[in-house]
Amino acid sequence: MDHLNIFNSYKNKQHHHEDELTRTFLIVVKNIPVVQTMFFELVRQELLTSGLSSDEQIESIALGDLSLKSVNTQIGNMNDMFSGESIEGRKVISIIISDDKFSRKMKVENDERSARYDGGIFADPGWIFIVENKPLVENIWLRQLNPAFREADVKIIEHVCALSWRNILGKLNRIIQNQTVFGLEKQLIEDFIEYIDHEFSYLNPYMQFDVCKGNEYLLNKRCVALLESLKINEEAATVEYHRGGRHYAKSNKTTVKQIALDASVEEEKWAIHLWLYAGDAMKAAKETYEKLTSEKLLNLKNKGFKLSSNFHVSYRSSNLLWSNGTLTFEEYLQYWKMHAPSLHQVKREGFSELFENLLRNELTAAEDQPRIQEKIMNKNYDRLNICPGFLMKYTWTSVEASDLDRNAAFRTDLIEKVSYAFEALGDEIDIT
Repeated sequence: MDHLNIFNSYKNKQHHHEDELTRTFLIVVKNIPVVQTMFFELVRQELLTSGLSSDEQIESIALGDLSLKSVNTQIGNMNDMFSGESIEGRKVISIIISDDKFSRKMKVENDERSARYDGGIFADPGWIFIVENKPLVENIWLRQLNPAFREADVKIIEHVCALSWRNILGKLNRIIQNQTVFGLEKQLIEDFIEYIDHEFSYLNPYMQFDVCKGNEYLLNKRCVALLESLKINEEAATVEYHRGGRHYAKSNKTTVKQIALDASVEEEKWAIHLWLYAGDAMKAAKETYEKLTSEKLLNLKNKGFKLSSNFHVSYRSSNLLWSNGTLTFEEYLQYWKMHAPSLHQVKREGFSELFENLLRNELTAAEDQPRIQEKIMNKNYDRLNICPGFLMKYTWTSVEASDLDRNAAFRTDLIEKVSYAFEALGDEIDIT
């Protein structure tokens, strides 16, 4: 059975073997038209910049001028498909895929060696693509890039077509991001990317902020990878996604339950943000305000943090209303340091008194009253929760994040910032 049958994986090769990487990639190329288009347009663009004559350039698959005839993996040069009429008059391109783009100069030519090709793709009109996969560019042996035809009735393109896995994976991520595939095709691409994450993580295009090229999707993928690299209480962090929000690692603490990290891009400028919401539920608020010392918390400003209130009213797990009120942040802390111990659910008959007290104590403002009437008083909620939380936010500029990540120091700095915040709350966290 053909190894490009999705159910016929190698029995004698580990998942991290480069042949398994070739096999899984050729499955998505063979079966997903948009991936075919992406891959052969990358080949076409590479050849367009190589100075080849017009008759040595491949046709555009995007315009329908090139079509796949067959895709094969792990085939020897003595296979019958490389003889007789099946190859007569065809042009041959040698493709090398590695972590970084292969840049050494060489002339591709026919070789008398016995060859086994990682991939062999036949396309019409009249092309053969020989694929060599070397996940690490320094492991490339130049003769491997030469095809070996026992019958020479082919034209071998002398320029090697060099592609990088990081660029290919970046394009696959963009396909998912742009929602150009659905159903099984989308699942296959996501499964392939997940496979890369687990077995060839160094190939990912989001292993450093630098290589994400300011793309918000890839920057956020890098943020997720950083969160997943953390250990909390000596165990791998559990990373989840808050719908409509951002990815976060569970802290296993009550004061700040989520350690969230994400990227923002505005007018080609990007930044990375750490979001730590403290006291965002009544139980969490009671513990938070009991432990914290206002002076220590406010000192986070000297370390680059921005502090702001996050006062809101909720029903069960649904947040109904936010208000900034008119208190300064220092006054907000002082108020809740005094009143958090008496927090409790408010029943329907106490709603009017509740909102009168909130307005009087400047936790809400006069302009909030229409929203309170519309979103709460006009509804049938039987009880409300008061959530006097606040946000500790740290932002790295693109220059800061790139410099740290380039020197393998961003993760360390992230851990340091998280530790600072928990220490300021009087609630240390075991994070490494």
